[in-house]
Amino acid sequence: MKLKIFSMSRYVDEALKKAQYAQDENGVVVAKVPGISGFFSQGETFEEARKNLRDAIEGNILLLLQLGKEKT
Repeated sequence: MKLKIFSMSRYVDEALKKAQYAQDENGVVVAKVPGISGFFSQGETFEEARKNLRDAIEGNILLLLQLGKEKT
């Protein structure tokens, strides 16, 4: 049996590098990783949106691992 090493922080950091940020008409910063459903969030500032996006990515990864599925 071959063991795979999984570094969640490295995966999350790579996803955050692909993130896109936009401010909506109400001034809310919307953050998303294009092409990956569930990887989105928002905040009042860029920093808050990025932190919330990190939490959303980590939460989705943990859920997928618990369910035994792979995210592409």
